Amino acid sequence: MPESDDLMSRKTNGGLSGRAKRLAKQAGIPHTAALTSLRTPRAADRTPRRRAAATGLPGLDQLLGPLKPGTLTLLAGRTMAGSTALLLTIARHNARSGLSVMLAELQSTQTETGRMLLAAEASQDLGPTAAHPADPARLAAVATRLRRLPLRLTVPGADALGRLSAEAIRSRAGLLLLDDLGLASDFQQPAPPGAVAGALARLARDLAVPVIATAHLGPPRGLTPDPADLRDPHALQHADRVVLLDRPARLDPPVGQPDLVDLHVTGADGASLGRTSVRFEPESHRMTAAS
Repeated sequence: MPESDDLMSRKTNGGLSGRAKRLAKQAGIPHTAALTSLRTPRAADRTPRRRAAATGLPGLDQLLGPLKPGTLTLLAGRTMAGSTALLLTIARHNARSGLSVMLAELQSTQTETGRMLLAAEASQDLGPTAAHPADPARLAAVATRLRRLPLRLTVPGADALGRLSAEAIRSRAGLLLLDDLGLASDFQQPAPPGAVAGALARLARDLAVPVIATAHLGPPRGLTPDPADLRDPHALQHADRVVLLDRPARLDPPVGQPDLVDLHVTGADGASLGRTSVRFEPESHRMTAAS
């Protein structure tokens, strides 16, 4: 082997070993297991018909483009703006497309998350005050369809990022989703500002997969959300894209009219990449394209 090729090989192997050490420490797995994982193609790379993740919402996909491996995208909104519903919509879309998806839903139990996914997939209000009762046979069919999708949930609890890393390695995940940054930070005490976002960005690069995480916005500084409103603005140092959710009717949802959420896409530097709107269906925990 020529000297230049040998030097390049040593640099490549050294970089791979360093990434494996980080993964092994974060996920609590042996170094050899992490190294093997990094040397094995991702699930996304083994799916010829779909090599890139997307949101499944045409207007948003036009602004974001394909969700590239190694990138971190933040979905940021205030309470009841619909960030969890948007994340679940993205999860279902990619799983239906054959991409292996790992979801760390830290705001709900696994049973509650499963119920939200079932409601979204069935387009059905499954709440106790639902106006129309669900058809048991139809729900059973939808539940069976959901179980067959390559969509896996982590169980809420301590060391959220470690569990997400370990499950992503075991499942050969091609897309990682986390809801939300603030709760992951609480489980990682003490976590300096931006630490959780930084860890997610490194995980995205190490596993060569896209990572999407929700984040909360603090008190508004203007009429519309701004990246600077993030409760942890240091997260912007690690994000490639930010999707700001603005739901004007979040405190007074309309009756009999579309409940629209404006999505403002920015770069990490706050530069606007454009806006689009989606329809929010809070009872079924999902977003759809605005008609």
